Amino acid sequence: MISSLTVGGSERLLINFAASCTPGEDIPQVFVVINDFFHPDLAAELSATGHPVYFLKRPPGNRNPRVILSLLNIVRRHDIRIIHAHDSGAKHFAMLSKLYRPMSVGYTIHNTGLVNAWDRVKLRLHQRFVDWNIAISAAVERECEAVKLKRLFKVHNGIPLATFDKVARQRRFGSPLRLINVARIYPKQKGQDILIKAVSLCAARGLDIRCDFVGSPPEGDESTLLSLKAQAIAENVADRIRFLCGRTDVCRPLDEADIFVLPSRFEGFGLVLLEAMAVGLPVIAADVDGPAELLVDGSNGIKFKVGSAEDLADKIAALAAQPELAAKIARTAKDFVTEFDIANMRDQYFGIYGQMMKAS
Repeated sequence: MISSLTVGGSERLLINFAASCTPGEDIPQVFVVINDFFHPDLAAELSATGHPVYFLKRPPGNRNPRVILSLLNIVRRHDIRIIHAHDSGAKHFAMLSKLYRPMSVGYTIHNTGLVNAWDRVKLRLHQRFVDWNIAISAAVERECEAVKLKRLFKVHNGIPLATFDKVARQRRFGSPLRLINVARIYPKQKGQDILIKAVSLCAARGLDIRCDFVGSPPEGDESTLLSLKAQAIAENVADRIRFLCGRTDVCRPLDEADIFVLPSRFEGFGLVLLEAMAVGLPVIAADVDGPAELLVDGSNGIKFKVGSAEDLADKIAALAAQPELAAKIARTAKDFVTEFDIANMRDQYFGIYGQMMKAS
């Protein structure tokens, strides 16, 4: 269960997970999208997996009891024993469902900083109604342990490797040098402003450089994208920057790039790093939380100082000047990412589901 199905990491993860499960052979799965926010292409992808899929089309913030009644009907119709919630909105509806029917409720914590933001009441409600928790990285796991969440499992997110293997190619490192960032347009976390500044610094050094930002701002946010475009103009790099919003096909933009950059200020894991590695892109990421867990600096990726556009520009310029090193890093990363296939994540999920069904 998830609140919305817009362009984002947890949404893409849910679709890939659904596609990895074989209807009629694995543990039966039912997928529910609560709010009236869903990208039509993503909705079609999820529906095409062959599992029962329900779109409750709840207007965000609406408190009409029809939504919980619809959810309870789905629970009864499919004899649901476990609800796995992938964001806080879905978790709240799962907790309400548990008031009406005994079941096991689980929650995946998809980012750092989430559990630390709960006040005492929210924490007690979570501990009372959520039976098990999945942390997507060691950084998230440490935060969960600090607040004593029960039945905690660490399961790294996965990607459908076969999909990305099909588009892998040799990187050109020609002129212009092409950078790419794939993330929600949310600089407070994702740091797109840092990368724009780094592009400006590289251009000032004479580097012929371009950068594509693939992603969309949060629903209802009309100002952030305008602010980033204004920054690009102020930094004299508007002609070097493209914002590709609403894209659901990240393979094509990744295939056209030379270097992937993740400038996040905080990040629970970094699923897009795995996708970039899988297509043979050398990656540069901020030395923070989840990405720091994935990357060995100079081996399968390059790390830069969190929040420092100057250090990021240095790392971009250095890698651009050493295409052989970049190719070596990309090869090492491609070998590294093989352990993160979505099938591994799916099997770990199923193992947890089995344990929790027995426990309940």
